[in-house]
Parts: sequence; C-alpha cells; structure tokens
Amino acid sequence: MSILRNLTSGLRTLFHKEEVEQEMDEELRGFLDAAVKEKMRSGMSQDEARRAARVEMGSLDAVKEEIRSAGWESTLETLWQDLRYGARQLKRNPGFTAVAVITLALGIGATTAIFTVVNAVLLRPLPYPHPEELVYVQEILEGYGLTPLVGKEEFVAWRNQSRTLSPIAAYMDFAANLTGGGEPERVICGTATTSFFFILGVRPVVGRLFLPEEDRPGGPPVVILSEALWKRRYGGDLSVLGRGVTLDGKAYTVVGVLPASFMIPDQFKLDYALWVPLAESDTGTGRLRFSRAFGRLKPGVTLATARTELDTILQPTVRKGLKMSVVLSPWQEQITEKSRLSLLLFLGAVGFLLLIACVNVANLLLSRAATRQKEIAVRLTVGAGRARIVRQLLTESALLALLGGLIGLALAHWGKDLLVTFMSPNLPALEPIGLDYRVLGFSLALALVTGFAFGLAPAFQASRVSLNEVLKEAGRGGAELRSGMLFRSLLLISETALAMVLLVGAGLLFRSFMRVLGIDLGFKPERTLCLTVDLTLSKYPTPNQQARFFEQVIDGIKSLEGVRSVAGSGMPPLGNRSGTITGLAVEGRSEEIGGASFAIISPDYFHTIGIPVKQGRDFSDRDREGSPSVAIVNETFARRYFPNEICLGRRVSSWVHKKDWLTIVGMVGDTRHRVEKEPDPQIYVPYLQDGQPYMTLLVHTAGNPRLWEGAVRRQVASVDKDQPPHDFATLEQLQAASHTPRRVNLLLLSAFAGLGLILATVGIYGVVSYSVSQRTHEMGIRMALGAERSDLLKLIVSQGLGSALIGTGIGIVASLAVTRFLQTLLYGVKPTDPVTFCAVGLLLSGVALLACYIPARRATKVDPMVALRYE
Repeated sequence: MSILRNLTSGLRTLFHKEEVEQEMDEELRGFLDAAVKEKMRSGMSQDEARRAARVEMGSLDAVKEEIRSAGWESTLETLWQDLRYGARQLKRNPGFTAVAVITLALGIGATTAIFTVVNAVLLRPLPYPHPEELVYVQEILEGYGLTPLVGKEEFVAWRNQSRTLSPIAAYMDFAANLTGGGEPERVICGTATTSFFFILGVRPVVGRLFLPEEDRPGGPPVVILSEALWKRRYGGDLSVLGRGVTLDGKAYTVVGVLPASFMIPDQFKLDYALWVPLAESDTGTGRLRFSRAFGRLKPGVTLATARTELDTILQPTVRKGLKMSVVLSPWQEQITEKSRLSLLLFLGAVGFLLLIACVNVANLLLSRAATRQKEIAVRLTVGAGRARIVRQLLTESALLALLGGLIGLALAHWGKDLLVTFMSPNLPALEPIGLDYRVLGFSLALALVTGFAFGLAPAFQASRVSLNEVLKEAGRGGAELRSGMLFRSLLLISETALAMVLLVGAGLLFRSFMRVLGIDLGFKPERTLCLTVDLTLSKYPTPNQQARFFEQVIDGIKSLEGVRSVAGSGMPPLGNRSGTITGLAVEGRSEEIGGASFAIISPDYFHTIGIPVKQGRDFSDRDREGSPSVAIVNETFARRYFPNEICLGRRVSSWVHKKDWLTIVGMVGDTRHRVEKEPDPQIYVPYLQDGQPYMTLLVHTAGNPRLWEGAVRRQVASVDKDQPPHDFATLEQLQAASHTPRRVNLLLLSAFAGLGLILATVGIYGVVSYSVSQRTHEMGIRMALGAERSDLLKLIVSQGLGSALIGTGIGIVASLAVTRFLQTLLYGVKPTDPVTFCAVGLLLSGVALLACYIPARRATKVDPMVALRYE
C-alpha cells in the first residue's frame, strides 16, 4: 500500500468510524458466507458448514480488533484514549496535580528563563548579514599580552593588502562636548571608516552614510546622528540634514540619521549618539591613533588562513625590538567571552534545580502509584500488558510535564525582562531579548524530556506489582513498602546531593563577596558627590587656561552652603580613567626605579575623601606655576622605591617631567583604584603646576550629596556654559557599582540554591511522611510490644536522616569536582574552602533533621489501638 493511500485510509478510519465499522462488518459477513457456501459444496449441511466456518475464523470481534491494530490510526486513537484517561485521573486528584505542576513549572520556568538569555547572548547570530563571516582583529604584544586596539599603520596596511578579508573596517568611541541645537551636553560618539556601515548592512532612515572622499585626510567634516539623538535634540525634524553641530569646538554637517535598530553588540555597551568619519591621518585629538578592527572573511577562506595573512602583513609595520602577532576570532565569540562562563554556570545551576524538581515529582508519582496498586492489579488481571500500563502512566507524566512546561514558559516570559535587567551589568550590549523559536523549541523539548525522566522509573515500579498480595486488602501496605522504599531512598539521596552542590556554589560566592566588601579602599566615600568636566581643547589649549578654569569652578562650588570641601583629580578612585608613568628616576641613582600610577590633583583632595597624610604636608594654593615642582607619594611607592630610607625631600623625574625634578613633600595612605586590585605605587602632582583638560570634581557635603547636583551644575555653567559637567554620581554609588557583577552572580546562584534547598526539604519531608503512613500498623505493633515513643522517634528520624547524610556526602564529593569552574568568580576564597563546605553541610543536615523530625514526631502521637487496626 502506498504512503498516500495508507494516510488516506487512516484518516477515513479516524473521521468516518461508523461507516468504516459498517463496511468491515459487511466484509466479514461476506467472507463468512463465502466460507459457508464452500463447505456446503463439500457435502456439509448449512448448520454444520456455518459452525465449521466460525470455528476456523474465530471471534469476529477479535478479527476486527486485529484489523484495527494493523493501521497507524490505531496507535493514534489509543494515544488519544490514554490522554483523555490521564486527564481524568489528574482532574480527580487536584491537590497532587497542583503540587506536581507547580514544582515542575518552577524548574522549567527558571531553566527556560536562563536559556532565553543564553540563547540571546551565545547562540543567536549577530543582527547583520552573514554574521558567521565577521571576525575581530586583535594583536598580542610580547610582554604585554592581548591588546584590543590596533594601530593606524597596521590597519591601513591590512586594508590595502589583505586578500582574505573583504572588506576590513575600523571603529572607535570617544566623548565630546556637543553644542548647537540645544543645551550643551557630553555625548558618546563613534568614529568609523566608510566600510564599517557597508559590512554591517546599515541603511539610514534619513539622508545617507559616509562617502569615500569624506573618510580621507582633509575630507569634509560630516556627522551621522543616532535616531535617539535626532528625536531628543531635534524633535525628529527632517530638515536636520545640512544643519551644523559642534563637537569640541569643531563644526560638522549632518548628512544622515541611523535607524533605532542599529547597535554595536559589544562588551562596552556604549550609547553612541552620533558618528564621524575615521580619517587615515591623526588630527591631533589622539582619537585616530588606535581603533577596534573587524572584517568579513571572503567565501572559502578559513580563520587560520586569514590570520596567517594578516600576521605576514603586520610584521613590516612592527617597530624594531618588538614582537607582535595577530589574533583573529569570530566577532560574536569575542563579544561574549566575558559573560560565557557565568551564563553556562547559571544554566548548569538551573539544570540541577530542574533535576531536584524532577526527583520530587517522581516521589509524588511513586506515592500516587502506591494508592493505585489495586487498580493496576485489576487491569493486569483482566488482560492489560505491563507495557500498556507503563505507557498509560508515562502519558500521565507527560501531561504533567506539558502543564508544568506551559506555566513555566509563562513564568519565563514574565521573568525574563526582570532577569535581563538584573544581569545586564554582566552582559554585553544586545538586541531586545525575546522568546524566539529556539526558546520555544527548548521549552517543549525540556517538558517532554522532563516528563519521561521523572515518569519512567515510577511507571516501571508501579507496573511490577504482586497480584496475589495487592488483591488482598491486608497485604497492600507491606508489598508496596518492600518494593518502593529503596527506590525512594535513592531519590532522596540524589536530590540532597544536588542541593548540596548548589548550596556550596552559593556559599563560595557569598564568602568571596564578603571578602570583597571587607576590603579597605583607603578613603571615605560617604557624602561625596562626583562629577567630571572635559574641556574643549580649542577653547582651553594651554595648561594655564585649563588650571584657571578648574580653579574658578572649585572656588565657586566651595562657596555653596552645605559644601564642606571640594577637590579635583584626573584619576580619582573608582573612576573610569587611569594613568601611569614609567622610567622614573631618583636623583643620585644611576638606574631607573620603575613606574607608578600618576594623578594630577587639587589642594584638599586628600582631606575631601579622607586619605590620611602619613608624613610631610598636603598641597596648597602656593604650589602653582613658578614655584618649585613638588609631588606626594603613597605608602606603596615609599616601600617599593625607598625601602630603607626616608622618601621626604628626595627628588624624582620621568618623561612626563623632563624640565625639572619633583621634590617629594608628603606621603599618604594607599588607595585602591579598583576594588579587587592591590594598591600600586602612586605619585600625585598639583594641578596648578601641571594642568590638564579634564578633571573629576569631588564635593563633600553636609547631607545627601545628590541634593547639591543642580547647584553644582549652575556653578560650572557660570564659568563656561559650553563645558557641560557629566557622570554625576556619589562615591558610594561608584563603590556599589564596582560590586555589581559579583552581587549579580551571588544573588542569582543563591536564588537557585534556595529553591533547591526548599524542594529538597519538601522531598525529604514527603518521603519520611509517606514512610510513616505506610508503617502505621508496624508502629502500633511496636508500641503494643512495649516500645517507647522516643525509640520510634529515633528509628524514623535515623532512617530518613541516614539517606540525607549519604546524599550530603555524595554532594560534597560532587562539589569538589564542580566548584573548580567557579575559580574565576572567586576572590580570596579557594574552590575547596573548608569553612564553606562545613557550614553548608551542617545547614543541609540541620534542615534534613527538621524535615525528618516533624513527621516522626507526629507518628509517635498515634493511638496504638488505632494503629493496630490501620490497613
């Protein structure tokens, strides 16, 4: 029979059942009549012939059943019957169904929510044409490691000579003061080659993109706006094309507007307000010397081939004495590398949580199967096969899993935005995360696999009943107890072990986080407002002009009521800027001493943020141009470079100060510019002697520092309204933000571990409670024979707690193998930290003891006479 004919026949059987049954009856009667006539021709009477024909054919109903079972539609019909029967069974037990579905929904929902993020970050292709061809170019400089930026010279060489990348592009971010068309503001800008937009397949919503002649030295100064800036600053006016904007004092002409959907999904999560061409030559701003580079592989070119070619082109551009090579990686892999480990760890954690949920539901199914043993025995007695029983029970498990999956999917859809917002500090810039076909397919597959996983063992256990014992009322309890309790103990052990692994992971992150919180930063962040001002170089080109501007601003803020002190620093603690100097020399020594962090500060800086002056003096207003050049160092600098001598009065110099020597006039305490990084040698110089075009101002106030934000803005504007202050925050906010990635990891893993502990506790309680209910008759006999209630309490608790302790031990061993993957997320704590393992083991054992004690204590209060009559 052809496939089409088989399909047509099956569909007709399903949807025209009465008609097909009638035709089958007529066909069988015709066949029987033909057999009767054939026997009558051989000399039999009509009655004898009919009797013989019926004997040969057997039961007509059996024949019809055999014919029906031969088609695929029979399997489908049987499955439909199983589904309806399973739905009725679940409806009859709403309490059981609700508990099982909610337990599965929590596990499936958490797993689906995490997978939604994993899918968006690690699996979903970048939103550009042929994203698999996009590769990111980096360099390794011997002695310094991987450098994320490439120089102008090598980029031009690759663009002109490469035959494996077509094309190659460069882009970079910079910040600028935007004036014209509204209030001055500090914006993040992008600068890119013409090929940048071509590779990414970007189309402007208004105007055009860059032309090749605009990306050349001396080309026309043009700018492309983001849609957000276009609507916010220009009200979405189409006549914006041709209008002028000013960036850091330089005029640009608007030629286009990018769509809102355009974004760079990189690690930096920068909100690019506008774009300008990246010319080949350096304009003096410094923003063109280095950039990020990526390209598109030509068809048939492998990553290794392209890397070899770029490395060959690179070598002639490398300065003599340096060793440099090219690193080429898929762009998506480079973007997601920092978040990959934590996402996979979270996915593994929710996988453990889902397994615990499955174990709990398996225990529920075992308990329910025990109450249905008589029903199953009757079905086996009347002819049902064990395979048919197993299939029916698995169908019910699948229904539970699908219901849990649907509710879990709803929970994931509701919770994913909250999860993404919570995890965003640890994620790269991304398109909006949604439930696409991968997530829906994953959720469906997860529900089906889950249903099979937790339903298979209980189904087989339930189908292996002793008919003789089960059909006797008195034998049911003992039979079930002997056949099921061992398996229940194994399930209890497994969920306890899984919970132990989750709790150990959360405990290690907690211990690590507390170590980080306990780090002494070396300064006092309380009630201090931070803001940054970046000057327009064309307006303030000299250090004297820059120092004069900041002096006026600081004096104006000092005059505000409630301001206790004001100071400025080019590289403040917890800021996003840092500077170092190398080749330091000490007067009287023949060799250079090394390097140090370098910061230009104002007087009162140490007093404002509470850095103690250990020796010598602070800077004052007298330390300005024309006076002797001075410096202050920190304790690490003094210990490293003047280990057995006093550093005060000694003079140092570097390439930064070639004209004169810096006399060390003070030594201050160490501070940490990064929370988890040990203090570096630090040298401070006064800004009145060494001006710079940017400064972070620190305003120590009498109350909540955010209340002074408006007044501070007005003071800066009173000096120059075209130099907008930006990045307002308190030092306490910056300190909290530095802990955010660790806090996110800790809270997420703790949430999963907490859910796992709750589910494991419920599972232990359920197993012990069920064991008590099944052994009520036994307890009555023990009490009748003289057993004390305390003896029964110890007996029940010891049996349940024994399995939990075995699970805890197995969990400890598993944790030793798993927690090594947490190494990069820990600070000051080893993955095998004994304090964490002991504390978590005691916690889990105590919870297990409580879960065993409650049902055991209830069992000891049963009246012995009632227990003896219990069946």
